[in-house]
Amino acid sequence: MKQAMQAAGPMGWGLLLLAILALGLTPAAWLLRALVARAFGARPAFFAALWTVLFAAVLWAMLAVAGLIATHGTALGSGAPFAGVAMALSWLALGVGVRWYLPGPDGAKLAWPRALWAALPPGLLLWGEAAVLAWDEARGLRLALGWLGIA
Repeated sequence: MKQAMQAAGPMGWGLLLLAILALGLTPAAWLLRALVARAFGARPAFFAALWTVLFAAVLWAMLAVAGLIATHGTALGSGAPFAGVAMALSWLALGVGVRWYLPGPDGAKLAWPRALWAALPPGLLLWGEAAVLAWDEARGLRLALGWLGIA
């Protein structure tokens, strides 16, 4: 197993990372798809919802960097206050994704308030997944390495 892992190379590891990322974003995409379906009365394609969540993650990363730069040296620049700013930015990024990539069957976009409300539960779900992963990362890493036969 160890030899196969080393032979995978950067392309194999990149594809594995992409698959893990898509697997982690899937529950939020399902939830987002259901909420947008309630708003429009028609269910969007699953991969459109998954793309929206992936787009929101990338947009959030860019907004978070901009937020760190803007709040550097202020009370909002670190700790719990910045965690609140980061959560608000992720909610905004997901709302932008809903507005851009999940139009209704007639091509109409959700209004901003409805798009933001549809984006709130999936955003909280993603933050919950991140909290579970960060809760005991060392133990999880040791467990994963044990499964792979490396540790």
